[in-house]
Amino acid sequence: MTAVPRTIALSDGRTLAWYELGDATGRPCLFLPGSSSSGLAGAPLHEAAIRAGIRLISLDRPGLGHSDRGPVRALEDWPADVVELLDALGVSRAGVLGHSAGGAFALALARGVPERVSATVVCAGSGPYDEAWYREAAAQSATSRVFYGLARHAPRLFGALLQSSTARTPPAIDRTLALISRGTSPDAEFARTHPDDTRPALEAVADGFRQGSGGPTDDARLVCLPWGFRVEDVAAPVVWWHGEQDGNVKPSSGQAMVARLPQVTAHFVPGGHAVLFADPDPILAAFA
Repeated sequence: MTAVPRTIALSDGRTLAWYELGDATGRPCLFLPGSSSSGLAGAPLHEAAIRAGIRLISLDRPGLGHSDRGPVRALEDWPADVVELLDALGVSRAGVLGHSAGGAFALALARGVPERVSATVVCAGSGPYDEAWYREAAAQSATSRVFYGLARHAPRLFGALLQSSTARTPPAIDRTLALISRGTSPDAEFARTHPDDTRPALEAVADGFRQGSGGPTDDARLVCLPWGFRVEDVAAPVVWWHGEQDGNVKPSSGQAMVARLPQVTAHFVPGGHAVLFADPDPILAAFA
């Protein structure tokens, strides 16, 4: 399908954009994609959302895709944008599905506005990189420690590195797709066998840079800086899915998050970082 962005004007004048996917008359569910990714990342879930009877509202977070960049706030402040969107759509409560870094934003909604959230599902979710316990559980390489340290302490340099390492043109996306298709990991196998589902993820990251590197930098920093709340403060029920062979967000970090969430149902299953897209049906069943 061809996804077309929709927009509203927020109370402070900023534009907020999203994509309508799945069943237009189904149960509303917000999709929060990974770091730097626009709402185009939800496109591969369109057919599964139809099967599940879900109206999938796939968001462009501030500064990504067609959404205006906002002031850099703590993660706990971000749900205010979503409340305005739900009010504009006439939706009292919606499910929340967060993938990768989008999982942190899903937890912010579950903690900040639980009365507006019908169910929360996190797939391979990122945790608070500002906290030592999470950095230890994430088993980061030296390169990753430097990279995420720059996000916290040197955002301009981080943004430049982020932009230089991102495929933002069709030929570059083709090269990246070919590169990640190599190897024997579940994610490499998924990319080889489902290139039409993998390419939109790369295109969504490229679209995230539509307005430059400022928005993607802000988006990553919200996860890396203090969230404004503890993981233990998320009192609402959470369903957590994680691939046991995830090389992007290590299963050990997911286990550490699960250990701190007060009400959680955890599924650690065979697969990689793309487990949501490889087998979406059992994951979307939480919103039935």
